[in-house]
Amino acid sequence: MATLTYWIAERTDDGACYSLIGKTRKSVQAQLDERDWSHATFEPIVKKTIEYKDAFDLFDYLTSEAGGRTAGW
Repeated sequence: MATLTYWIAERTDDGACYSLIGKTRKSVQAQLDERDWSHATFEPIVKKTIEYKDAFDLFDYLTSEAGGRTAGW
């Protein structure tokens, strides 16, 4: 199995699709520091990892509705 690891600060208000992601915690923190986000609320930055079998499996997961068609992701 291959893995894709990323860092995310999930936006908790109406703009959930505008959660901040990056390759490193530092890059997500920089995005938070760059702008005035007083109108938005975010969860703390956390590390996430996706395991996938092959490129198609990853593509299927990323493009499916709600991120993942199969249970267990």
